[in-house]
Amino acid sequence: MTKAAQNLLLVLVGAAVVWITLGSGEYVNYVRPGFRYLLIPAALALVALGAAGLRREWRDTADGHRDGGHAHADDHAHNDHGHDHSRGPRVAWLLCLPVLAIFVIAPPALGSFTASRHTGRAAAPPAAPESGFGPLPAGGAPVTMTMGEFIGRAFEAQTSDPKRFEGVPVRLTGFVTPAGKGKDGWQVTRLKTACCAGDAIPFPVAVHGLPQPPADLWVQVVGVWKPPAPGRTETAVQELRDQSVQQTKKPKNPYE
Repeated sequence: MTKAAQNLLLVLVGAAVVWITLGSGEYVNYVRPGFRYLLIPAALALVALGAAGLRREWRDTADGHRDGGHAHADDHAHNDHGHDHSRGPRVAWLLCLPVLAIFVIAPPALGSFTASRHTGRAAAPPAAPESGFGPLPAGGAPVTMTMGEFIGRAFEAQTSDPKRFEGVPVRLTGFVTPAGKGKDGWQVTRLKTACCAGDAIPFPVAVHGLPQPPADLWVQVVGVWKPPAPGRTETAVQELRDQSVQQTKKPKNPYE
Protein backbone atom coordinates (compact mmCIF):
# COMPACT_ATOMS: atom_id res chain seq x y z
CA MET A 1 0.00 0.00 0.00
CA THR A 2 1.48 3.34 -1.04
CA LYS A 3 1.56 6.33 1.28
CA ALA A 4 -1.00 8.05 -0.92
CA ALA A 5 -3.36 5.08 -0.49
CA GLN A 6 -2.80 5.13 3.27
CA ASN A 7 -3.69 8.81 3.47
CA LEU A 8 -6.71 8.31 1.23
CA LEU A 9 -7.86 5.53 3.55
CA LEU A 10 -7.62 7.91 6.52
CA VAL A 11 -9.85 10.36 4.67
CA LEU A 12 -12.38 7.61 3.86
CA VAL A 13 -12.49 6.34 7.46
CA GLY A 14 -13.03 9.87 8.75
CA ALA A 15 -15.71 10.53 6.12
CA ALA A 16 -17.47 7.29 7.05
CA VAL A 17 -17.61 8.29 10.71
CA VAL A 18 -18.88 11.75 9.80
CA TRP A 19 -21.58 10.18 7.65
CA ILE A 20 -22.95 7.79 10.27
CA THR A 21 -22.77 10.55 12.92
CA LEU A 22 -24.16 13.58 11.11
CA GLY A 23 -25.74 12.02 8.02
CA SER A 24 -27.57 8.77 8.66
CA GLY A 25 -27.47 8.89 12.48
CA GLU A 26 -26.63 5.18 12.55
CA TYR A 27 -23.83 5.74 15.04
CA VAL A 28 -26.35 5.00 17.81
CA ASN A 29 -26.31 1.39 16.60
CA TYR A 30 -22.77 1.14 17.92
CA VAL A 31 -22.24 3.69 20.72
CA ARG A 32 -24.32 5.77 23.14
CA PRO A 33 -25.68 9.10 21.79
CA GLY A 34 -23.38 11.14 24.05
CA PHE A 35 -20.35 9.85 22.16
CA ARG A 36 -21.40 11.95 19.18
CA TYR A 37 -19.40 14.87 20.59
CA LEU A 38 -16.25 12.71 20.60
CA LEU A 39 -16.82 11.04 17.23
CA ILE A 40 -17.16 14.28 15.27
CA PRO A 41 -13.79 15.84 16.24
CA ALA A 42 -12.05 12.47 15.92
CA ALA A 43 -13.46 11.99 12.41
CA LEU A 44 -12.53 15.52 11.36
CA ALA A 45 -9.00 14.95 12.67
CA LEU A 46 -8.68 11.81 10.51
CA VAL A 47 -9.90 13.70 7.44
CA ALA A 48 -7.46 16.55 8.12
CA LEU A 49 -4.50 14.23 8.66
CA GLY A 50 -5.29 12.24 5.51
CA ALA A 51 -5.76 15.39 3.43
CA ALA A 52 -2.46 16.81 4.71
CA GLY A 53 -0.69 13.58 3.81
CA LEU A 54 -2.18 13.54 0.32
CA ARG A 55 -1.15 17.15 -0.21
CA ARG A 56 2.40 16.33 0.85
CA GLU A 57 2.53 13.30 -1.49
CA TRP A 58 1.25 15.32 -4.44
CA ARG A 59 3.75 18.09 -3.72
CA ASP A 60 6.66 15.63 -3.49
CA THR A 61 5.55 13.97 -6.73
CA ALA A 62 5.44 17.31 -8.51
CA ASP A 63 8.90 18.20 -7.18
CA GLY A 64 10.18 14.81 -8.39
CA HIS A 65 8.92 15.46 -11.92
CA ARG A 66 10.68 18.81 -11.98
CA ASP A 67 13.92 17.20 -10.82
CA GLY A 68 13.99 13.93 -12.73
CA GLY A 69 17.68 13.18 -12.18
CA HIS A 70 17.46 13.17 -8.42
CA ALA A 71 14.30 11.06 -8.57
CA HIS A 72 16.06 8.36 -10.61
CA ALA A 73 18.99 8.40 -8.21
CA ASP A 74 16.64 7.92 -5.27
CA ASP A 75 14.95 5.00 -7.04
CA HIS A 76 18.34 3.37 -7.56
CA ALA A 77 19.13 3.82 -3.86
CA HIS A 78 15.83 2.18 -2.89
CA ASN A 79 16.62 -0.81 -5.11
CA ASP A 80 20.05 -1.17 -3.45
CA HIS A 81 18.39 -1.50 -0.07
CA GLY A 82 16.03 -4.17 -1.45
CA HIS A 83 12.78 -2.51 -0.45
CA ASP A 84 10.77 0.63 -0.99
CA HIS A 85 10.19 2.81 2.08
CA SER A 86 7.39 4.63 0.29
CA ARG A 87 5.08 1.63 0.61
CA GLY A 88 3.43 0.07 3.62
CA PRO A 89 2.71 -3.64 4.21
CA ARG A 90 0.01 -5.30 2.11
CA VAL A 91 -1.92 -6.24 5.23
CA ALA A 92 -2.76 -2.54 5.59
CA TRP A 93 -5.39 -3.04 2.88
CA LEU A 94 -7.49 -4.79 5.53
CA LEU A 95 -8.18 -1.35 6.95
CA CYS A 96 -10.53 -0.90 3.99
CA LEU A 97 -12.93 -3.43 5.50
CA PRO A 98 -14.44 -1.06 8.13
CA VAL A 99 -15.07 1.52 5.42
CA LEU A 100 -16.79 -1.04 3.19
CA ALA A 101 -18.83 -2.30 6.15
CA ILE A 102 -20.14 1.19 6.91
CA PHE A 103 -20.89 2.29 3.33
CA VAL A 104 -22.00 -1.05 1.85
CA ILE A 105 -23.22 -3.36 4.64
CA ALA A 106 -24.20 -0.85 7.37
CA PRO A 107 -24.41 -3.35 10.27
CA PRO A 108 -27.71 -2.93 12.15
CA ALA A 109 -28.16 -2.62 15.89
CA LEU A 110 -27.91 -5.79 17.96
CA GLY A 111 -31.12 -7.79 18.19
CA SER A 112 -32.63 -11.13 19.06
CA PHE A 113 -29.54 -13.14 18.12
CA THR A 114 -27.58 -11.42 20.89
CA ALA A 115 -30.47 -11.45 23.34
CA SER A 116 -31.32 -15.13 22.72
CA ARG A 117 -27.95 -16.12 24.13
CA HIS A 118 -29.19 -14.87 27.51
CA THR A 119 -32.82 -16.00 27.44
CA GLY A 120 -32.38 -18.20 30.51
CA ARG A 121 -30.62 -15.56 32.57
CA ALA A 122 -31.98 -12.38 34.08
CA ALA A 123 -30.09 -9.11 34.02
CA ALA A 124 -29.27 -7.57 37.38
CA PRO A 125 -32.17 -5.26 38.33
CA PRO A 126 -31.32 -1.59 37.72
CA ALA A 127 -30.88 0.46 40.86
CA ALA A 128 -33.85 2.57 41.90
CA PRO A 129 -33.52 6.37 41.78
CA GLU A 130 -32.22 8.05 44.93
CA SER A 131 -35.74 9.20 45.74
CA GLY A 132 -37.13 5.73 44.97
CA PHE A 133 -39.75 4.76 42.42
CA GLY A 134 -42.78 7.00 42.54
CA PRO A 135 -46.30 5.64 43.11
CA LEU A 136 -48.28 4.29 40.16
CA PRO A 137 -52.02 4.45 39.56
CA ALA A 138 -53.84 1.13 39.85
CA GLY A 139 -55.92 0.69 36.70
CA GLY A 140 -56.65 3.31 34.11
CA ALA A 141 -54.44 4.09 31.11
CA PRO A 142 -51.26 2.04 30.67
CA VAL A 143 -48.12 3.65 32.08
CA THR A 144 -45.32 3.92 29.52
CA MET A 145 -41.95 3.00 31.01
CA THR A 146 -38.55 1.77 29.98
CA MET A 147 -37.62 -1.88 30.28
CA GLY A 148 -35.13 -1.02 33.01
CA GLU A 149 -37.77 0.76 35.09
CA PHE A 150 -40.18 -2.14 34.70
CA ILE A 151 -37.59 -4.70 35.79
CA GLY A 152 -36.51 -2.48 38.70
CA ARG A 153 -40.07 -1.93 39.91
CA ALA A 154 -40.91 -5.62 39.49
CA PHE A 155 -37.90 -6.75 41.52
CA GLU A 156 -38.67 -4.19 44.22
CA ALA A 157 -42.26 -5.45 44.43
CA GLN A 158 -41.08 -9.06 44.35
CA THR A 159 -38.79 -8.57 47.35
CA SER A 160 -41.06 -6.27 49.37
CA ASP A 161 -44.76 -5.65 48.73
CA PRO A 162 -46.14 -7.15 45.46
CA LYS A 163 -49.33 -5.11 45.79
CA ARG A 164 -47.34 -1.99 44.91
CA PHE A 165 -47.03 -3.17 41.32
CA GLU A 166 -49.81 -5.72 40.84
CA GLY A 167 -52.63 -4.78 38.50
CA VAL A 168 -50.88 -1.70 37.08
CA PRO A 169 -51.07 -1.75 33.24
CA VAL A 170 -47.78 -0.82 31.62
CA ARG A 171 -46.61 -0.23 28.06
CA LEU A 172 -43.18 -1.54 27.05
CA THR A 173 -41.32 -1.08 23.77
CA GLY A 174 -38.75 -3.60 22.56
CA PHE A 175 -37.95 -6.24 19.97
CA VAL A 176 -39.30 -9.78 19.92
CA THR A 177 -36.98 -12.54 21.15
CA PRO A 178 -37.91 -16.24 21.07
CA ALA A 179 -37.93 -17.71 24.57
CA GLY A 180 -36.00 -20.80 23.52
CA LYS A 181 -36.75 -24.48 23.23
CA GLY A 182 -39.03 -25.98 25.82
CA LYS A 183 -40.21 -22.60 27.16
CA ASP A 184 -43.65 -21.03 26.93
CA GLY A 185 -44.33 -17.60 25.55
CA TRP A 186 -41.75 -15.23 24.12
CA GLN A 187 -39.82 -12.21 25.29
CA VAL A 188 -39.84 -8.51 24.58
CA THR A 189 -36.30 -7.23 24.97
CA ARG A 190 -34.28 -4.04 25.05
CA LEU A 191 -30.49 -3.94 25.24
CA LYS A 192 -28.77 -1.74 27.82
CA THR A 193 -25.35 -0.28 27.00
CA ALA A 194 -22.85 1.44 29.25
CA CYS A 195 -20.51 2.55 26.47
CA CYS A 196 -21.05 0.75 23.18
CA ALA A 197 -22.71 -2.28 21.60
CA GLY A 198 -19.81 -4.43 22.74
CA ASP A 199 -20.97 -4.28 26.39
CA ALA A 200 -24.72 -4.59 25.70
CA ILE A 201 -26.78 -6.43 28.32
CA PRO A 202 -30.30 -7.66 27.44
CA PHE A 203 -33.26 -6.57 29.56
CA PRO A 204 -35.84 -9.27 28.71
CA VAL A 205 -39.41 -9.52 29.92
CA ALA A 206 -41.30 -12.77 29.36
CA VAL A 207 -44.68 -12.31 27.68
CA HIS A 208 -47.61 -14.71 28.07
CA GLY A 209 -51.05 -14.71 26.53
CA LEU A 210 -50.59 -13.84 22.86
CA PRO A 211 -48.97 -15.54 19.84
CA GLN A 212 -45.34 -14.68 19.20
CA PRO A 213 -44.71 -12.06 16.49
CA PRO A 214 -41.70 -12.53 14.16
CA ALA A 215 -38.29 -12.34 15.83
CA ASP A 216 -36.62 -8.89 15.84
CA LEU A 217 -39.92 -7.14 15.13
CA TRP A 218 -40.23 -3.98 17.24
CA VAL A 219 -43.46 -4.02 19.22
CA GLN A 220 -45.33 -2.17 21.95
CA VAL A 221 -46.69 -4.53 24.57
CA VAL A 222 -49.41 -3.61 27.04
CA GLY A 223 -49.96 -5.85 30.05
CA VAL A 224 -49.62 -6.24 33.81
CA TRP A 225 -46.81 -7.67 35.87
CA LYS A 226 -47.12 -11.32 36.76
CA PRO A 227 -45.68 -11.90 40.26
CA PRO A 228 -43.42 -14.95 40.69
CA ALA A 229 -44.37 -17.86 42.90
CA PRO A 230 -44.72 -16.94 46.62
CA GLY A 231 -41.47 -17.09 48.52
CA ARG A 232 -39.29 -16.75 45.44
CA THR A 233 -36.84 -13.91 46.03
CA GLU A 234 -33.95 -14.65 43.66
CA THR A 235 -33.46 -12.60 40.51
CA ALA A 236 -35.53 -14.03 37.67
CA VAL A 237 -36.75 -12.97 34.26
CA GLN A 238 -39.79 -10.87 35.07
CA GLU A 239 -43.07 -11.79 33.41
CA LEU A 240 -45.90 -9.85 31.86
CA ARG A 241 -49.49 -10.99 31.36
CA ASP A 242 -50.03 -9.57 27.92
CA GLN A 243 -53.19 -7.65 27.06
CA SER A 244 -52.24 -6.38 23.61
CA VAL A 245 -49.29 -6.16 21.27
CA GLN A 246 -48.80 -4.04 18.17
CA GLN A 247 -45.96 -3.41 15.77
CA THR A 248 -44.09 -0.13 16.13
CA LYS A 249 -41.20 1.66 14.49
CA LYS A 250 -37.66 1.03 15.65
CA PRO A 251 -36.73 3.83 18.10
CA LYS A 252 -34.11 6.35 17.03
CA ASN A 253 -31.92 5.01 19.82
CA PRO A 254 -32.37 1.21 19.90
CA TYR A 255 -30.60 0.85 23.27
CA GLU A 256 -31.51 2.03 26.74
